[in-house]
This record gives sequence, structure tokens and C-alpha cells, in this order.
Amino acid sequence: MKALTLWLTGLSLLATPVVAQTTAELRGHLTNTGTEKLLLSWWSQPLATHEQQRAVHVGPNGDFSISVPVSRPTLAQFSYGDEEMPVFLEPGDVLELRGDAADLAATGKFDSGDGGAHRPAAAANNYLQDLSRKYLNNEDYQVLPENIKLLEKGFLSFLDYRRDHESSLLKQASHRGNFTPAFEAYAEADIAYAYAEDRLTYADLREQTVAGQPRIELSADYYNFLQEPGLLPGNELAVTSQHYQDFLLDYVHYQARITGHQPTNPDYYPVCYQLADKLLRAQARPVVLGRIVLETIRQGHVAHAQAMLNTYAATAQAPAGWVALLRTDLADNQSFAIGSAAPPVLLRTVDGQNLSLADFRGKLVYLMFWDSRFPASQREIPFLKELTASLAGQPIVIVMAALDESLTNWQQTVACAEPALSGVQAYVPTGQREAVRQAYSIERLPSAVVIAEDGTLLDLHPRVLSSRALQDDLKAAVGRAAAYRAVALNKL
Repeated sequence: MKALTLWLTGLSLLATPVVAQTTAELRGHLTNTGTEKLLLSWWSQPLATHEQQRAVHVGPNGDFSISVPVSRPTLAQFSYGDEEMPVFLEPGDVLELRGDAADLAATGKFDSGDGGAHRPAAAANNYLQDLSRKYLNNEDYQVLPENIKLLEKGFLSFLDYRRDHESSLLKQASHRGNFTPAFEAYAEADIAYAYAEDRLTYADLREQTVAGQPRIELSADYYNFLQEPGLLPGNELAVTSQHYQDFLLDYVHYQARITGHQPTNPDYYPVCYQLADKLLRAQARPVVLGRIVLETIRQGHVAHAQAMLNTYAATAQAPAGWVALLRTDLADNQSFAIGSAAPPVLLRTVDGQNLSLADFRGKLVYLMFWDSRFPASQREIPFLKELTASLAGQPIVIVMAALDESLTNWQQTVACAEPALSGVQAYVPTGQREAVRQAYSIERLPSAVVIAEDGTLLDLHPRVLSSRALQDDLKAAVGRAAAYRAVALNKL
């Protein structure tokens, strides 16, 4: 379902005057309802950090009605309890939904709510439900978790098979439903660019998710699909698709890497911005440029982000609201950024000794926060010995900081580990955990940062222990803080 949580943004603002806002209405009848509210969620713009939401109660007889502001085609998410389904809305739409609230994703069916005038809207949404049931909610048709493990030939066969089936479903639904031009363009683009995005990011995603394996070597003609007519530099009809926007962003990253620039280089994000500025045009340009600025902020490159944001505001022709959101995000991330002092962390070892980050001054520190109870953390631990062995003799230390609620569980994990855990094993005392989570912006575990020899943050999102490339990243990071400081001074 998350694959369809997209935002079809107000991109017409970039080329035409603001149009009068109107509404779309979703009403209907649900059986087997409880006490939950119906919730409709959507993204108001591509750089927004929070969804817009509208909630209503279902009546005692199961009837409901919900109206939302819609000034342009918008893909929203409709939910009731744990049940979710996509809803495509255009200005003035009136849709009627019926289904079993306890199994809404499987039973929901749309009809036009005004005697047939909105039959194309109902057909579009019934197609989306059919697509979700057959493919998007079916792990057999998703890249993760299993298909990413396939080797190149098998993975491409999977992508071709999925695209063919989705295209056939769309063709059949289009013949029956007389879709609007906006939905037809969205649906075709979403299939085409889901394929292109998954193919482009295959090697990177496989390296990140298939533990303990080296990066896959692809055939010489693997990326020839990028030369297909109409794929690049852009298809303006596709700009409403999140897959299209993601594809353009990842294509920019791909171009930066094949020209010799890596994410660990101080100039990586400015290079990406310059490439996107040359590649993109019309409505896609301010979207992708804005997302590169947002990436730069979130990766901690504050000095670069400030300079890029100034350029973006002056030349990208983006709505003022987008620029304002980026300025707010930059201000919120000033203190936790590359080059700033790593927030202090009080640590305690198994034998009760206190440690602090200052104790490791002069060495590069890979600091990983984890919880011994969580499967995601447990999967990383077997790769710790290999990593520390590969770094022997290097001025690098691996510090494992446990955030377990139960000290006993962590102690048993460390004591019973086979082979014995290497690196520095410590835990964050109870009274310090919440402060550490906030200081390091920890939203999930495991989570890691790299701290330079001088105690400043060097990488806010390093690879995980199970990535074979991490050892090379850490070796290359030794002494790199000076390069980042030089860049920052030039930008400020």
C-alpha cells in the first residue's frame, strides 16, 4: 500500500496562475464499522514534511460523507482502522464507496455519486483497487523483500513480468472506464517509471538489503534502457507520478557517480544540483532541485544547503511556499550537521565503567545505536567481527551503544554472543536514553553516525555493519574532516 502513497502536487502553479480551489466529495456506506474515524490523507506539495488530513465519524447506520479541498488531480489515502486504500481525486469529483470496513482493501468498490456524471472517476478508483489487490499488496510483485535477492537475469525477468501484467490490467480498465486524461497520464507513467526506478536502483538497493554480499556486477548493457525514447530528460505528462520524480532524482545521483563523484565526497550534493539544473526542464525542474536541497539538508551538509537554497530561491521558479519549507527545514537541522560537535553520550560498559565520546578523541568513531531485542539490530551483529578484523591497525573504533530498556537482556546478549562481540560494547543508562534519541534524531534502530577524529560529525547516515562497502567507507573517511571544514569555510 505504501507504494501508492503518492502526492500529485500543485505543479500547475509553476506555469499558470493559481486556480480557484474547489472540492471533491467521497461518501458511501460501510458495514461492520466500529468506533474509528474515517481518515483521508494527502500531500499538499512535494517538499511538505507532513500530510494533510481530514477525518470524520461513520454514522450509526454506516453512512459517511467527507469533503476535501482539491484544486488539481490528487492521489490520497483513505483509511479506516488498519485498512487502507488509494483514492484518486480531481476537482469536482463525487464518489460513492461501499464495502466491509473490516476488509475494506479487498471489498471496497466505487460508483459515481451523482447519477453517472462521474463514472470516469469511479472507474479510475476501481482500477486502483484492482491494481493494489493483484500487484501492489502482493509481495510476489514487489522488489522487497525477496525479489531484490535475485541475480540480474532473474530480476529483469521479474520487472518485465510485472510491467506486462500491470500494463495489461490498465489497458483492460481503460477500455471499460473512459478515464480522464489526467488519470490516464498518471497511470501510464506510474507503471513505466516504477519499472525504470526499480531497474536503476537495483544494484544500490541490493547492496543495502542483502546482508554480507559484495555489490553485484552488472552486464555492460544493463543501463541501456536509459536511452529509450521518451524516458529522459523528461516526460511532462508524467510529472504527477511519484515514481517519475523518484526516478529523475536517482538518475541525477547515477550520473554523479558515473562521472566520478561519490556521496562521501564533500562536493557530491552541489554536483547533483548542477547536473539536475542542466538536465531538467519545466515542471519537473523545481521539484527535483528542491528535493536535492532537502537531501543536502538531511544529510547534514548545512553550508552547501544554504548556498544551494539561495540559488534555488533565485532561479528555480518554485512557489514561495516550497522555498519557505526548505528554509524552515534548514533552520531545524543547523545543530545536527556535518562539522558540528557530536552530541555528548554517556556510556557504561558491561563491567560498569563510564565512557564518553571524548575518550575516543583522535580516532574515527563508528557509533551504532541498537537494541538487542529488535530483529533489525540482531541481523547486524554477526557482521561486527568481520568489520573490526578488516579495520585492524586503522585509527578507527566501532562503538556499539545499546538502548535496551532491560539491562539484563543486553548483558545476556553480549555475554552469550558466539563469537564474542568485538568493538566497544556499552549501553546508554536509563536516564540518558531519551536525550540521546532526540540529540541524534533516532527514529529507528539500528541507527549510526560517523564521528571524526576531532569529535565532529562526519556522516549522519553511514552504511550498516552488514554492508561490505562500510569498511572501505570508514578507511576513506580517516582524516576527511579537514576537507569538509575547508569546503564549509568557502561556502560561509
